[in-house]
Amino acid sequence: MVNERIEMDAKTKADLKNRDIVPREIDVRGRKFYPSDPIDEGFKGVVWKGLDELDGDVAIKFTTYADYMACSYLREAKLARKLTGKDKFAQYIDCGLVEFTLSNGEKKKFVCFIEEYVDGWTLPDYLAKHEIKASFLRNYVRELCEVLSTLQDLVLRHDDLRPANVMLYRSRVPGSSAEEIKVKVVDLGSLKPANHPSRKEKDDHRWFTEHLIVISNSICRRKLIALDEKRFINETKQLLDQMLEEDRAVALWVPGKVLSSFESAYTRSQSPPNKEPELSEPFDYITAEHIKSDKLLVDLFAESCPWFNEVASPNPVLLTGPRGCGKSMVFRRLSLKALLYKSVEDIRDSRIAGFYISCSADLRNRLGWLKSDAAAAKFRREIVHYFNLLLTREIVQTLVGVADRADREAIFGFGRSEEKRFHDFLVEKLSITDAERLYLHGVSPMQHALEIIESEMDKCYDLLIRGYNTDRATDTAFMATLTRFLSCSINYFADRKIVFLVDDFSVHRLPKPVQVILNPVIWDRQATHIFKLSSEKYGAVGLDELAAIAELARELREIDCGQFYINVGDKAAHRFAEELLAIRLRLAHYEASPKDILGESKYAEGSLGKALRARGEERGRIDNQYYGLQTLADICSGDMSNLLEVYRRIFEKGAVTRQTRDMVPPHIQHAAVESVSRDLLNLIRSYAPYGDEMHAIAYNFGTLSRRILREGYLQKKGNDRIPCETSRIEVDQPPGQPGEELHSTEQNLMDELVRRAVFIEMELGRARHKFTPSLRWQLRRIYCPSFGTSLAKNTAVKWDASEFKDFLTDPQTACEQEFKKHWSNERNPVPHPELPYTQKKNGESLV
Repeated sequence: MVNERIEMDAKTKADLKNRDIVPREIDVRGRKFYPSDPIDEGFKGVVWKGLDELDGDVAIKFTTYADYMACSYLREAKLARKLTGKDKFAQYIDCGLVEFTLSNGEKKKFVCFIEEYVDGWTLPDYLAKHEIKASFLRNYVRELCEVLSTLQDLVLRHDDLRPANVMLYRSRVPGSSAEEIKVKVVDLGSLKPANHPSRKEKDDHRWFTEHLIVISNSICRRKLIALDEKRFINETKQLLDQMLEEDRAVALWVPGKVLSSFESAYTRSQSPPNKEPELSEPFDYITAEHIKSDKLLVDLFAESCPWFNEVASPNPVLLTGPRGCGKSMVFRRLSLKALLYKSVEDIRDSRIAGFYISCSADLRNRLGWLKSDAAAAKFRREIVHYFNLLLTREIVQTLVGVADRADREAIFGFGRSEEKRFHDFLVEKLSITDAERLYLHGVSPMQHALEIIESEMDKCYDLLIRGYNTDRATDTAFMATLTRFLSCSINYFADRKIVFLVDDFSVHRLPKPVQVILNPVIWDRQATHIFKLSSEKYGAVGLDELAAIAELARELREIDCGQFYINVGDKAAHRFAEELLAIRLRLAHYEASPKDILGESKYAEGSLGKALRARGEERGRIDNQYYGLQTLADICSGDMSNLLEVYRRIFEKGAVTRQTRDMVPPHIQHAAVESVSRDLLNLIRSYAPYGDEMHAIAYNFGTLSRRILREGYLQKKGNDRIPCETSRIEVDQPPGQPGEELHSTEQNLMDELVRRAVFIEMELGRARHKFTPSLRWQLRRIYCPSFGTSLAKNTAVKWDASEFKDFLTDPQTACEQEFKKHWSNERNPVPHPELPYTQKKNGESLV
């Protein structure tokens, strides 16, 4: 039963806040104290700030004597003494009776409690004046659970744990100039034994629950809330419901269990789901963008990737190649965040410390709308600032992971002192206000730094979309300053090149005006860091303009992934293609190996090209040429996702299960390969803005390649006669003759053919977007099965510039004329031109 509460009347409270009523000196059991200013009031009294005899700050509380008629205040004083030395509680100093003459002339006694003075904010005041993050709620739970555990151990209850009796105050972080926020419970005048009957409606646990509800509401009132914070709030709703349960048998109320429940909820919210994802089927997560877990990405990565070592060097790189060729996979594997899942030896042996940024995920939606020069110029400072913050966030997120490791100091040289110094450096360089620098005790410096950076990113983006400029922003030199600090302060970075791995830096992700503004940051020549970019062909703009000042030809190497797969029969490429599938089969718990399922490519005729030519000569022969590990690997022109799709289609058509150990028959493999090839060839039509034109070019050249193979003359090779095999174009302009110039439409079409990887450009270094006298193109080999042509090359289609221009404008005529040069009079005295690609043959579409 709850008894009627004793309260001090408003008139008495007013008198107790009056300087004329409260003397400047009071005597409490023979000790002198000096009230200076009234600072607060509650239901039962008034609190003054004052001094003791040694000029130390104290809190002086005058409370109603009527509340202690049934029991002595000395009993509560003795209980408060049990909390001496407990830093989560304001320390008890003394108590006694005082008597004042009130404004009505009445003399009245009051109980006076003297406590440690806490200079800070009450919980409600702090919530009203600061931006509250999910980490505050998490660590507040830690602090109050410690408070409640201490009371529980001492068999006590506070009995008035309202929000106003929880103070938050500044405290200097040891060994740092930074400050953190700590919690201290004040007003110990209501302390009771835990088994003492209570007259209060709410006990300590119920007040604690109310604190958490108020904090949660403060987080939800923010305009911009991070996804992980939303997840944490959602996770805590059920916990709060359990804490409000009346039945203690089922309620969540034991402090230790409350703490562990909230810690688990926070962990789940940061990286859901808590369990690392697994492959249910071998062809889950074909693209790197779909792989959230860095551990799973590391597990899936095939270390035999032919161009991995070149990209992993400590030198600037522009990585280009077909979509799906593994650029994102390699860049993420090179990041330090992913490297943390490798062995200690791998971490130590790495020559770089990589930080991965995805333009698709992190920049496209924020900056992709700034398509005009004028719009980008207006927000130049904001664009650079947001990019700097994004890079910094990746560094801090990675160091949060490093800080969780037991070997953080032994391997990385990143101890708590280094963590604090880096935190101080960031808040200083980002001009963070004093109020924003504060964080609740228990929040790690890196976690606080991460919250600050994400808050700054949100503010910058908010200004961008509302059309305003920021009054504080980092400049193009910020990253150089930051990496110099890291190299000088943290051993791991001192011994390695810091590398920013910017993925998909293409005009279709970031408009040209934005790229131009970011180029000075990216190509700033620094000893401590470099950038590596991945891009579509010709997707990274401004490099020609920068070449004069940055000497990019000398400093930057372009690596085209597609070029690593040009040579048919390359054993490294074969190993990589096999390992790519073997890893996935193992992770999906399949019993067979790639060799068991796909077999080896063997041809009675001696080669795939000869087998395809023989197929053309024999009516009724089964199509079973595209099969086996080696041929499937050769079909890939660097496009790993398409190779995985070929594997997937074979497994599907061949009804392969976890227990299958038999090889899928060659004709089923052939049908699967051909279906993928045709789907991709037809997909070209959808490419804007030249889809139909590019499809016509690819179709007619592929048809030319097939006719050269199947109907062309036979070359002499020793005592053998072999078919001509080619899917390559070579353009050379005879010296001394005037060169051709392309119309802008033709030039754009030519660039799109390379950008979309319909053709792989064999020679790097030609001036971008300019037609030059020398050109080498290879038809992307994934299209070859559509035409039934071979993958190898023992000759080439050789044109001069005029003939190549004619090919771009009228591919059907150009290819028919070219075919005449390879026509075999012995086999077909009367040439018959191939049907146009828009027609059908034998009632079936050719593609």
